[in-house]
Amino acid sequence: MDIEQLDVLEEKINQAVKLIEHLMQENDQLKAEVKELRSESESRERTVLQLKEENQNLQLVQTDSILGREKEEKIRSKVEQMLAKLDELQYIKETSVEGLQS
Repeated sequence: MDIEQLDVLEEKINQAVKLIEHLMQENDQLKAEVKELRSESESRERTVLQLKEENQNLQLVQTDSILGREKEEKIRSKVEQMLAKLDELQYIKETSVEGLQS
């Protein structure tokens, strides 16, 4: 092997070393980016879970509200029925008192 061939080989080795260094830096950058993206992904997953829990809680509140309105309507209906019966009794009482006075 002569000096010229050694110079060519040395140049190729230097280029390979530079390429390897560049690839190692790029790899480190990509690893850092992956780590950051994983962290973001985990954060978003936690947010999604929190939103799902909030959604379930809101659905429970909505169901309770609907049930409360239904109970309120039933109570209102029963009170109206009782008041109607009291009005009817009052009318019967008044008409029977008038009949006795006549």
